Amino acid sequence: MSERLSEPDIAWYRLQPREIAVLLVLGLLFVVMASWAMLHDSAVIDPKVKAHELPAAKVNVNSASAAELTALPGIGERKAQRIVEARGQQPIRSLDELASAAGGIPRKDLDRMTSYVVFD
Repeated sequence: MSERLSEPDIAWYRLQPREIAVLLVLGLLFVVMASWAMLHDSAVIDPKVKAHELPAAKVNVNSASAAELTALPGIGERKAQRIVEARGQQPIRSLDELASAAGGIPRKDLDRMTSYVVFD
């Protein structure tokens, strides 16, 4: 009694010439697309981020305009307006008071702005 091995449903040696041609074309297309992707390095995207220009001189928080305050890191137009309104009630004396007057400024931005602000 000899055991017969079952043949797979699709065997490469049973393919018709047209089927072989289709597989070769698909394989070639894959190689061309992969080569094009590697050559053009489409995964690297250069973001067009506008750098935030820091002020050239120190900014006096209690007398600066809203436009001057927006030059500080982490201060946008809304926060600058809040600072102007808050200092109208009482002068700002520290970075913590500045952060609370602005409605919150991240610690990293407060650390970055220490050399650019004065409280006179």
